[in-house]
Amino acid sequence: MMDIAIIGGGITGLTTALALAKQGIASTVYERAPKLNEVGAGIWLQPNALKVLNYLGLKETILKNSIELDRVDITDSQLHSFKIGENTVQDHEGNKIVSIHRAKLQQILYEALPPNSVKLDYDFQLLNQLSNKVEINFDAGKVEADYVFGTDGINSKIRKQLFPQSSLRHSGQTCWRGISDIQLPAELKNLGREAWGNRVRFGFSQISDDAVYWFAVAKAKPFEKDDVSKLKNDLNEKFKDFHQVVNQIINHTAVEKIIRGDILDLRRLGKWHHQNVCLLGDAAHATTPNMGQGAGQGIEDAYVLAKLFASDQFIGDTFSKFEDLRRTKVDYVVNNSWRFGKIAHSSFGTFLMKSIMKLTPESVINRQLEKLYSLPI
Repeated sequence: MMDIAIIGGGITGLTTALALAKQGIASTVYERAPKLNEVGAGIWLQPNALKVLNYLGLKETILKNSIELDRVDITDSQLHSFKIGENTVQDHEGNKIVSIHRAKLQQILYEALPPNSVKLDYDFQLLNQLSNKVEINFDAGKVEADYVFGTDGINSKIRKQLFPQSSLRHSGQTCWRGISDIQLPAELKNLGREAWGNRVRFGFSQISDDAVYWFAVAKAKPFEKDDVSKLKNDLNEKFKDFHQVVNQIINHTAVEKIIRGDILDLRRLGKWHHQNVCLLGDAAHATTPNMGQGAGQGIEDAYVLAKLFASDQFIGDTFSKFEDLRRTKVDYVVNNSWRFGKIAHSSFGTFLMKSIMKLTPESVINRQLEKLYSLPI
């Protein structure tokens, strides 16, 4: 029986353990946090992610704890859509984009795993690849495994050890995220909105009847910090020309729960694996959030790699096959998300996007989305 260690108990790591369990393969997840706290804000799960979660038997639970979005639009600052028409975003199976609290999603994944398959308070230090085993050093002690999956996120320690020349790329933008205790007006319920103004963006959607997930994006230098005492005023000033609901959402958010983070991605790695260690999700191919596919691509990684592990007779080829199956789509997401972010923060880019969306037939958009929402195996 294989010993598989998954380093990182976020969405990708937990989904990987569940996908392996679906194939009858046991694994252990090692997470550095002493407990799974309510961290993060919201997340939009697109149909490709829902396909995997449905395969894992979790779709109904996800839908009970989230809001299905009937439309997701890019709009002007007054929430008028750039695209005229229905613009319903769903796949041919009827899966829509759903809006859910990131912590709630993590909890659902965690509770679906077999007992004792997640070990908390295991802070990864380094690993040694032996002849046929991998020795993993945590602050809590050493563990040996046949295979190690690195799902420890954009600042992956495992990636830094395997590929020390890897580096992150700063977009020149920063994002604030939060959960607002507010009810949206009837005309905005079950909708996702990303409003573009003068080099700033504001997106939002319900995650429950009385809570709204939101994100705000503006140009900024790396590593800047907020003065918390002025943060809400600063955000209100940035979005003073937007629809009044935007400022209402900001003002109904507890300031201590507003999370700031620079928007980064990972410069393309030549490979994601070395011997018996493989990176997944943000550890392998972190993307900017502009296509809403960061978590989705990690969830797809989990699904594909578990399928390969279950079917391969010679495991030595599995990681190479995994990369072959995933590279084209991941590169598409990372590259287009980067371009999309740049377009959104220039005056010409906003004009260009508005023109493209008005002129592109719905059938063309649907074909592009169906390709994005499909799974490789």
